[in-house]
Amino acid sequence: MELVFHENGLTIKTLSTHDEVEAGLKLRHEVFSCELKWVPVSPDGMERDAYDGFSSHIGVFDHHQEIMGYARLITAPLPFMVDREFACLMPKGRTASKTPDVAEITRLCIRKEARSAESYINVSRHLYKGIYHWSLNNAVRHMIMVVDYRYFRLLKLNGFPVEAMGDFKTMPDGVRAGAITLDWREFEEYAGRKKPDFLDWMSKLPVPYPSRGLSHGLYLQR
Repeated sequence: MELVFHENGLTIKTLSTHDEVEAGLKLRHEVFSCELKWVPVSPDGMERDAYDGFSSHIGVFDHHQEIMGYARLITAPLPFMVDREFACLMPKGRTASKTPDVAEITRLCIRKEARSAESYINVSRHLYKGIYHWSLNNAVRHMIMVVDYRYFRLLKLNGFPVEAMGDFKTMPDGVRAGAITLDWREFEEYAGRKKPDFLDWMSKLPVPYPSRGLSHGLYLQR
């Protein structure tokens, strides 16, 4: 079911059309192939892998309908990157939980032009708001992702009580990366105490809300 809402000059939505999905793949290519050089450059300017066929995709678009932020979401029990490509970041003998309320966030990225301080905060917060409401709609409470240490600290500073699953390790490209978890119920409890205004903003969608049939409300109310 499609998630779409408009807020602060941005459109946040699940990517459902061919053009929207291609926009996400092109942004991934710009970031992960051209900038970070984590994956090979593709002749068609789109970054793809074996996980795309069974994943959900969320994008943040500006008022020109240009994609500014993107995240891919994989739900259990489907394969997770953290158990394969990033298995070295997991504690020895441990794999990611594959209960139905778990999903992995992968390929999260922000367009280079949107990385000034104000724009970055605006785009990234709306991207996480989209992920939060996608999670509510899909009965997902626990998120797993691989991030560098600086981004891990940034998430904590912005009110997300993320936890490291193991040690942060320096990868071949020099990035100090680790596997982390986010519990949306714990986020609500923490933000309710420390940042109630932020929780109120995260949990409410603009009115009128064009999509139908989506779940609303907090995990704490379930």
